[in-house]
Amino acid sequence: MECPSLEHARTALKEACIATRSGHIHAVTFQPTPNQENEDRIVIQEWDDIAGPPWLFLAVLDGHNGKAAAEYTAQHLPGQIRAGLRSKVSRAGPQALDAEYVRKHLVHRIKQFDETLGAAVKELCPDPSALTDAEAQLLISGPNAAVFQRAYSGTTITAALIDGDQKNLWIVGLGDSSAVLSTVSLDGHRSSQRLITLHNGRTPTEYARVKLRHPTSEENIMKDNRVLGGLSLTRAIGDFHFKFSSDYAKQVFHRLPSSGSPASTYGTINYNHTHPYVTARGEARHIDLGTLRDQKPTLLLYTDGVDNIIAGHFLFRKENPCKENPATVMGALLGDSVDHEFMRRVFDHQVEPGWTGENGNKAVELLGNILGGTNTSRLSQALDPEYRDLTRPEDDPESLYVDDTSIIVCPLV
Repeated sequence: MECPSLEHARTALKEACIATRSGHIHAVTFQPTPNQENEDRIVIQEWDDIAGPPWLFLAVLDGHNGKAAAEYTAQHLPGQIRAGLRSKVSRAGPQALDAEYVRKHLVHRIKQFDETLGAAVKELCPDPSALTDAEAQLLISGPNAAVFQRAYSGTTITAALIDGDQKNLWIVGLGDSSAVLSTVSLDGHRSSQRLITLHNGRTPTEYARVKLRHPTSEENIMKDNRVLGGLSLTRAIGDFHFKFSSDYAKQVFHRLPSSGSPASTYGTINYNHTHPYVTARGEARHIDLGTLRDQKPTLLLYTDGVDNIIAGHFLFRKENPCKENPATVMGALLGDSVDHEFMRRVFDHQVEPGWTGENGNKAVELLGNILGGTNTSRLSQALDPEYRDLTRPEDDPESLYVDDTSIIVCPLV
């Protein structure tokens, strides 16, 4: 392949992105492979009916095993959170929305939303073991097919809620998408902190939590750091083959279309003895924005496609993956100037802050810098299907894997 100019490679990158801007908020979602459906979803909403000036709700959702759960959640969950807050204000006044109430409300609404997905399946199919093969196939192929599909697929969600006076920030996370707060220190350098735990099998506390909830006699609870050997996530919306008895996986769910690993189906049929193994109980925290006003705070929300790109084990650092915390890297890239030596150690390529220009999309800029920076060859390879094998990238040293990747950049106060 003839290597184009950097300008042409960046133009191709922009054309492959779905980029949006809403006021000061910049966002991008990205999956460059033809015929590979992007299962990520982004939500940016302004709520003008809560209390005082409009509130802001932002979310990234990383769908897996199909888009159904992510799409349905993005369409319906924000409205349910909003309605709950509005109802509280109408009953008790704006003062009722104190920091702790809103924090608990976010966790409760997500869990309640997930429960409705499972309840809809059980209403249609209370006893899957009683179904014949023909009855099961008819059930998941009929007018209620979507009910089963969105319960079978899954999604993470990491969301931010900012009140109208920009005094309070709430973050809620479920799964392994990230929320990162970047601030400027007195010496002018940006630092960053991850605000929510990554809920996957590589996080020691999550690994231990799942293991301790089940009998020690079950050997495959966290096989290869995956729940039942199939799912890397320990918390998610959907994924009811990890939440219901194995009869649902055996007789119903395995008949549905899937973009997931066969290991997930095998595990939920053969290792599922004391369900549930995955929870939809999220983690939420409150941050007082008043204490950060002089530090130019910026909030980043992004799916784990960013982590995969920065690590590089599916891209350009397969033999020597980067060990730096992606949150540190992303926060540093937001600065007006960056430590280029640090970035070379991270990526083995140069980055260029501000390459999209004064009116460019900051989320696209971040994506371009982590994907290839000023290295035209890398940008071009990441965009060219010739170099990618989506099925088993680890088996082919020449193939590249680009996960669905979504980023929201939101300056605060």
